[in-house]
Amino acid sequence: MAEPNDKFRILSVDGGGMRGLIPALVIADLERRLQAEAGPDARVADYFHMFAGTSTGGLVALSLTVPDQTGHLGRPLISAATLAEFYTADGPKIFHRSFWHKLRTLWGFIAPKYGLGPLEEAVTRRMGTEARLADALRELVVVAYDMTDREPYFFKRWPAREDEARNRPLTDAALATSAAPTYFPSHEVDGHALVDGGVFAANPTIAAVVEALKRRGDEPHDLTPDDLLVISIGTGHHETEYTQSEVSRWGKLGWILPQDGEPPILATVLGGSSDGVDHWTETLVNEPPPPHATAEAIGHGPRFFRLQVELDPPIPMDQPEALPALQAAANRLIADNDAELSRIAARLLRAGPIPPDPPTS
Repeated sequence: MAEPNDKFRILSVDGGGMRGLIPALVIADLERRLQAEAGPDARVADYFHMFAGTSTGGLVALSLTVPDQTGHLGRPLISAATLAEFYTADGPKIFHRSFWHKLRTLWGFIAPKYGLGPLEEAVTRRMGTEARLADALRELVVVAYDMTDREPYFFKRWPAREDEARNRPLTDAALATSAAPTYFPSHEVDGHALVDGGVFAANPTIAAVVEALKRRGDEPHDLTPDDLLVISIGTGHHETEYTQSEVSRWGKLGWILPQDGEPPILATVLGGSSDGVDHWTETLVNEPPPPHATAEAIGHGPRFFRLQVELDPPIPMDQPEALPALQAAANRLIADNDAELSRIAARLLRAGPIPPDPPTS
């Protein structure tokens, strides 16, 4: 492979509910490193061409690219520094259930575990109601799944700029990608029931890479893997080990009843698909790894950086009381990757801010 040129830069964030506080704080740290050289007005959105996210990662991607439509046209409405407030201030309200709601839903067994109201209120208050996909400051790949047509559904900026029918409000993308099965109700878009894209792409990095390599219109286009710089941030993981004697006895309840905070089927699907994406991205974008590369050997450059932290004990995606533990995990991730974060910031600064997009009308 040729030397990296950082021609097209991608920031991708996993799903994970409240655990989205971890990447939010990592991104805020990266933005501070950029500001130390480029000035206090520098934003992460100035240095990445594309933002990708699933579920809580989709909220991060949308938040960082929603434009300020008041007195600062063409600038981000939300800075990385304030992004964490979505979790610290709004999270406890979003993931709260009254006793009546628990009783009415039989503790989430016959209806979604949480009501939509607090999530919808937080999304519209922070992002506004006017911005649409075509208005996003950068390219977007926000992942959902269409239960009506039974296929992946992507909210993207470029088709929205060409087809008004696909120019959905950013809030639609936020509510669809957040609609985690059993946690929140599905979100309707044009008669289609959309749910959290984590059912097939909890880690959206490879979807973003493929989208970049498909570019044939706006500059830069006709890209190769050598042209990419991909930063992928996880929301923390903990892999509980189960023995053959345990797993072999599980029926439906064994797979779906929470263990270590989450049902084994959910942790297995999300964790397994994310690990696969890390390997595929490493193989495609970085120098091909050895045939039996360990997970620890993946995602250290030169083109693909994977930032992830171990959570021990595990932290469920809907546990606001774990905010201090999530803060500590983010601090640990930043400290453990201090050199790589400095390296990433230096490369972004060397590549320079991306010129503003031309007006959409």
